[in-house]
Amino acid sequence: MKVKEIYKISETVHRAAGGKIENIFLFLNTMFWALLALIIGAAGFSLATGSVIGHGITLFCIVGYTGMIIGFFGGSYYLYRRDEK
Repeated sequence: MKVKEIYKISETVHRAAGGKIENIFLFLNTMFWALLALIIGAAGFSLATGSVIGHGITLFCIVGYTGMIIGFFGGSYYLYRRDEK
């Protein structure tokens, strides 16, 4: 999924429910990247060790950092570049 598609979804949510498009976009982008990291991380631990049990804290950190760095900061940078044009 591209960032432009997430922005279009946030425009749809904005029309339906209200709120600022930028806030909705940052929330959706952060959740998308965190969920993607959770799925990939769980699959990676399952393949490498055969189980996700015992790797909860590591998986939590992976999901948190991915959501924050790529999702929130990347989304903020996208909005900054979008307003610049």
